[in-house]
Amino acid sequence: MPKMRLLAFLVLRALAEEACEPDADALVQTLTHKVATNASVASHSSSSLDCSSVHVKMQRGINIGNTFDYPGSSRKVEDVSKHVKWAQEQGFQHIRLPVTWDGHFDADSSLAKSVTAVVDYAIGLGLYVVINTHHEKWLKDHYDGSKHFQDQFWNLWKDIATHFKNRSSLLIFEILNEPENAFGSWSGPWPKPFDQLSIDRTREINAVGYDAVRKVSQDRMVFLSPNAMANIATASYVYPNPTNLPGDGSDACLGVTVHTYDPWDFAGDTGHNSYYGTVERMKLGLYDVFRDLHIWQFGSGTKLYIGEYGVGRRECCYEERNSELVREYYRFVANHFRANGWACAAWDDPGWFAIYSKPEFGIHQHMLLPY
Repeated sequence: MPKMRLLAFLVLRALAEEACEPDADALVQTLTHKVATNASVASHSSSSLDCSSVHVKMQRGINIGNTFDYPGSSRKVEDVSKHVKWAQEQGFQHIRLPVTWDGHFDADSSLAKSVTAVVDYAIGLGLYVVINTHHEKWLKDHYDGSKHFQDQFWNLWKDIATHFKNRSSLLIFEILNEPENAFGSWSGPWPKPFDQLSIDRTREINAVGYDAVRKVSQDRMVFLSPNAMANIATASYVYPNPTNLPGDGSDACLGVTVHTYDPWDFAGDTGHNSYYGTVERMKLGLYDVFRDLHIWQFGSGTKLYIGEYGVGRRECCYEERNSELVREYYRFVANHFRANGWACAAWDDPGWFAIYSKPEFGIHQHMLLPY
């Protein structure tokens, strides 16, 4: 979820405590029964997954943001399932379902039951599903490399992986959304993203989560994020080549995920259309923005997933953003990512980056429209 990012090199995020939800047992049981047949057909041993192409098969997707990760949208299973069904009907091939677990996984919690029901429903529809650990403030603000934090994160992912062990290979894990602060941030009292300490910590915590997953599933697709909030500028520093990844590049079921709201003066929630002015200037500018990312990915051969991108608009500027320039941004960026063989998911929330709740903008249609 993007909040107050600055042009590619100044990023801030508002983090919140997980809100408690009422018991969802009845809803979960009803939905699970309803989709059991489809989920059973879609489920198969993860050993059947060809990880060399899963990031391609994911194609274009959309986030269901500010739901299980941050207060915003309803967490009711039937409401989230309607969002999932809408995504499938539009033609998206995957959803990214951010989840803030707050350091612990409890299979009996309303959060875990609701997430499980939504995951099963999406898999039953034939969608790829990406779940993660999202606003884990306990880790991002306090990690010091100690065994205490490593053990807690390892156990968190061991429990998640075990809970979903028998799910279809359509389910994908993203170890830690947007490592920041203790892992490297552009501002504040934190080490800078390119400091070796930041790079080492980011590799270390990703390896901890990865190892926990691999103890349960050897071939579940996994994505790792670079630091500075998964910034496109830091990917080539944290993981310059596959040998820097866990497994020294030998794991075909492992890739890197990055996020981009670049340039922030255009795409951020405080940005303006006048930054580019015309579609032609925007396209030329975006080629420059993504050039280094393309060079790194092409040279390293790393499987790449663009887990978030989009254009924000605050309440003051909704009409400005309801424009062909913004719609063309989504079309151009999605096609550019796909032309490079990268899966991508636009950020969608009920606020400044709304897509699902603002169908009149027509953004969802342009994201799926080829050239």
